[in-house]
Amino acid sequence: MIEAKLHLDWRGNNLLHFLGSTKALPVIIIGDGIAGCATALALASLGNNISLLVLDDADPGSFKIGESLPAEARRILPYLHPNVLSQLEQDTFDGIHTKCTGTASAWGSSELQESFTIMNPFGSSWHLDRAGFDESLRSIVKSVCEKNKNNKLEKIKFTGVEKSKERWTVFAKDPGVEQQYQAKWLVDASGRKASLGRAIIKNDSLFATYAFFTSLTTDSDHRTLIESTETGWWYTSQLSNQTRVVVYHTDNRNPSSKQARKWGGFLDLLHGNTQHISDLLSGNDYQPVLDGNFPRGTPACSSYLEPPGDENQCWIAVGDAAMAFDPLSSQGMITAMKMGLVVARTISRNLKTEPQEVKDVTPSFKETFASVISDYERKKKYFYSQTQFSGEFWKKRS
Repeated sequence: MIEAKLHLDWRGNNLLHFLGSTKALPVIIIGDGIAGCATALALASLGNNISLLVLDDADPGSFKIGESLPAEARRILPYLHPNVLSQLEQDTFDGIHTKCTGTASAWGSSELQESFTIMNPFGSSWHLDRAGFDESLRSIVKSVCEKNKNNKLEKIKFTGVEKSKERWTVFAKDPGVEQQYQAKWLVDASGRKASLGRAIIKNDSLFATYAFFTSLTTDSDHRTLIESTETGWWYTSQLSNQTRVVVYHTDNRNPSSKQARKWGGFLDLLHGNTQHISDLLSGNDYQPVLDGNFPRGTPACSSYLEPPGDENQCWIAVGDAAMAFDPLSSQGMITAMKMGLVVARTISRNLKTEPQEVKDVTPSFKETFASVISDYERKKKYFYSQTQFSGEFWKKRS
């Protein structure tokens, strides 16, 4: 619903190549989610002379919330690597991901308003198995690294960093073994925790609580269903294997947020406050997956990074570490991919630029992202003002 656009030629058609070498690596990327993988793949495509290291401590079996990938990804994914889109389509055919046929929302009123992907020139969007999609990207990064000895993905945990005049020293830990790496450029792709961020500015206190439901019946509804209530908003989407994720969003200090973190409270809020989502679950005989780890909560607030004042520090954030969007926007993954492509171009140009010209590169990047944040905040305020509810949750946002 809310769309944040990067107004950049992110395709990188005329990227500059890094020539020459130093004792330190040109680039280290901390984090190997979508943003980190996108940055690594984009950098690897620039030429064999750009060496990079990706530090990977992800658990491939851990569920990740945030499964909505817009159809626009079809025009972006090929710029990451030729195999990314074909692998996504194959995994969807194999039932790992599911196609999304549209969006139905009861937002401005109690009646559903629908949009269908058949009207989208890019086709249908996806409900992803996020852990599976991220692991697929990591596999492609690994294959790229295996073909180029200058690139490497390390399964190791980032623990700290120090800055000298000309380079960064990165500290990481393998079980029982401390490692050190040096680089000119660091890319923070560590997600909302923003491992390198100097100051994260949070614009609200939105908190998401999510749970899973499964059914033995055939559910033919592949839309994303969104519904606002007095204390917040809900959505549900169908994943693979007749499983639905159901997510409740409210302020983390709202009493209903605490209530939703236990199964009894979650179900009471769901069936007591929603109409369309409750009817969909009941009509398809969905039962809660009574796993001890769920319902589970996670921050969902809008946030952005206060960038360093000195552009010569040679670090940059990408993905949620740079700016995190309200889930209502469904733009987090798309923007992370675009940011990875832009960051790769920025770093490549910096590695080729004379020292006195460095300041001409990073400010343009920061100014562009400032405009993205401004555009996103304007659209977010508009959409939150369209509901019929007048509770405290909505007053804060309208």
